[in-house]
Amino acid sequence: MVVRAWQALVDLIRIRRERSRARDRLAAMTERELLDLGMTRSEIAYELHKPRRRR
Repeated sequence: MVVRAWQALVDLIRIRRERSRARDRLAAMTERELLDLGMTRSEIAYELHKPRRRR
């Protein structure tokens, strides 16, 4: 039981770090790169400023 709880915590931390790195990469992209992905700078800003529990 303790092992499962520990693994769940480790997984949660890993997922949060991955998402944080993805947001950082999106924020660092140029306008051209964002257009290639079909996104705009305002969509990225909206996503970055949402409360954590809604992400």
